[in-house]
This record gives sequence, C-alpha cells and structure tokens, in this order.
Amino acid sequence: NLNLGQSHYIKEKGYGMGIYAGRITSVLAKKREKVTLEGTTFEINEENVRKFNDWWKRINLEHLLVFWATGAITMIFLSLLAFSTVFGNPNVSTGINFVIEEGLIIKEQAGAVLGTLFLLVAAIMLFGTQFSVIGTTSRIMSENLIISSKNKFPVKNSSKYFYFFLWLQIAAGIFIFSIGFQEPLQLVIIGAVLNAITMFFYTGMVLWLNKTVLAKVLQPNFIRSAMMIIAFLFYGGFSLFTLIQHLK
Repeated sequence: NLNLGQSHYIKEKGYGMGIYAGRITSVLAKKREKVTLEGTTFEINEENVRKFNDWWKRINLEHLLVFWATGAITMIFLSLLAFSTVFGNPNVSTGINFVIEEGLIIKEQAGAVLGTLFLLVAAIMLFGTQFSVIGTTSRIMSENLIISSKNKFPVKNSSKYFYFFLWLQIAAGIFIFSIGFQEPLQLVIIGAVLNAITMFFYTGMVLWLNKTVLAKVLQPNFIRSAMMIIAFLFYGGFSLFTLIQHLK
C-alpha cells in the first residue's frame, strides 16, 4: 500500500509525469488544482523512450535505497536492540509496553539521557509511520470512491473526500482503544493478513495492466514478470492458507 502511496507523493510534488496530474490541496486553501485520475501517456519515439528508461532507472534506485536498504538496515538495528535489551526475559510485554521496557533497560544500562532519547525517537518513528499509512490509505480510498461512483462524487472535491477518510480512520482508532482493546499485536496480525490479500490482487492487476495496456517497449522484462508471478502466487497461497486455518 505504501508503494501505491509513493505515486501519490510523486504526483503531489510534481516530480516527472506527476506534474500533469494535479494535487490534493487543503480544504482551507482558496486555490484548487485540477486533479486527473485517468493518467497521462506519451508518444512512443526514441527520445521519449530514452527519457522513460532514465526515469525508470532512477525509480528503481530510489526503491532500492528507500524501501529495501533503509528498511532492511532499520529492521536489523531494531532487532539487535531488542536482542540486547529484552531477549531471554520470559515476562516481556507486547505492544507499546515492549518499547517502554526497552527504554527502561537502556536507562538502567546507559543512563537517563539515552533512555529518554530512545523513547523520544521511537515515538517519532511510530507517529511518522502511522501518519504516512493513514495519509496513504486516505488518498487511495478517496480516489477509489471517485472512480467507482461514476461521477456521483466529482473529482474536484478530492480534498474533501481525502480529509473525510483521514478523520474517519483517526476516529476509528480512538474508538478501538477507548473500548479497552489493549493488544495492538492482534490488530497488526489482522492487518498483515488483509495486506497479503490486497497484495495478491494488486500484484496480479499491476502485471496484467503492464502486459496489456503499456506499449511493448515499456513492458516489464521476463525476469521482472517472473518475479511478479511468484509474488502473486505467494500472496495468494498465504491468503488461502490463512483463511483455511481460521475456517477450521
């Protein structure tokens, strides 16, 4: 879903072809930009294909550094931190209390300043992650509402739909925790399963669109197509296995 959301940020920053799409502006802003959801294509010629290939290389490099390298390094460091602080403790907590326990152990071993700094950085990371996820899903849902409604919800009101879904998710989160649901791990597991099902459909649809809509010179090569088919089968098998497990 965040991969999908990346295209929204590129569009709203006006990078590359995103400059032609228009941005979602604040509901308080007087200026409105014309937002298009159908997409823009280009004439297939030598110069445009060269520009496309150059853009494609940069996008791959960005994903390699941001999604893979930075993500992998961050997860490794967080895993090492957890191993060095709470590993072997049979009474270790889950959810947000797990992070708090880490901070308390760091405070005991390295001093109050580092313990407090760790909790502050962890709070910023968790807030930033949740903020990005809610913003991304709000964008996706607002565009889906417009496309599926067949002009009942006009695209010119994109910002209103975006903020509606944004605050709806925030209110839902507040409600869930207000009724006493104190185990975020269960929500994470449910979310992971739903994401796997989403990725199953998403991967298949992306590959199908790439192979049927794009010009031959712009289509993914054999290796990339094979990897997407493997991902499609993996997510589908994982989703089916999980559903069968819970239906027993």
